[in-house]
Amino acid sequence: MHRAIINCNQVQTEVISEGRWIEEDPLPHSSKQVVLVIPGNPGIPRFYEGFVKELNSKLTSDTPVWVIGHAGHVQPPENLDIAMPGDEKWAECYGLTAQIQHKAEFIRRYIPEDAHLHLVGHSIGAWLVLNLLKNDDIERRIRRCYLLFPTIEYMAETRNGRFFNNFISRAAPIWICLSWIFTTIFPVALQTFMIRIFGMMFCGIPPKSIRAVREMLDPRVLRRIINLANEEMKYVKEADHETISKHAAKLWLYYGAKDGWAPVKYYRNIVSKHPDLNAQVCQRGFRHSFVLNDDVDMGRIIADLINEDSKH
Repeated sequence: MHRAIINCNQVQTEVISEGRWIEEDPLPHSSKQVVLVIPGNPGIPRFYEGFVKELNSKLTSDTPVWVIGHAGHVQPPENLDIAMPGDEKWAECYGLTAQIQHKAEFIRRYIPEDAHLHLVGHSIGAWLVLNLLKNDDIERRIRRCYLLFPTIEYMAETRNGRFFNNFISRAAPIWICLSWIFTTIFPVALQTFMIRIFGMMFCGIPPKSIRAVREMLDPRVLRRIINLANEEMKYVKEADHETISKHAAKLWLYYGAKDGWAPVKYYRNIVSKHPDLNAQVCQRGFRHSFVLNDDVDMGRIIADLINEDSKH
């Protein structure tokens, strides 16, 4: 696995890859397929390592799988001395619209125009994918879009949305202060131990995700994560039925059977308005945060779909 920090839309951004790195030219005999994963919130690529490893292992050897983190969701290491844009550039660099521009710039820069691009959007990443389809230059490169546990409508009205607005958002200064205390006062070894014990007991966080959680708890990152979620609550309202209808043939949607962010009634709403849409409800008990415990199984499902598509 290759991991690096790149500059994208003015922001130092973490990207991870399985297979060919983003700046390597494809081999002459390559299939020219590329899989790009756009995460949910938090948009920390490290959460998706198991998913992309399994996905890449099931695809042809010349098909790279890339994950691009959200702008501002991974703080560059202090020893690199890389400056990040300040919060005064929120709308330009870190906000919901900026995240669309951020992904569009990455695709234009690193995805060849003649490549068959498979986009995997998880949670709010699915909403970003739908917005990328509105860009004609990018849409031409997209072969298929796989929207996993898609938060594409009325997030604030869901069970988790109400909990976020009433508890997380209102107490945001407290959470950020606690994260500063946690990451500043406690040594890394103690941080890891506490996340391992309390994370596994109360949140189902497996040991493989501990480092990603530590990255998330950087107070600068946590502030951006919460602020982005506030925008999601505010702006993700009615589903973009025009885009869904126009590009239905490119879409595959996967809803959770018990999802606090994208409940089954949202699935029913989508398929009632778009009866030809390829959408289904998970029958295997995967959670919205599938990257924690169901990443390997989800990777196999998406790989099978991409391999089947490649036959046509």
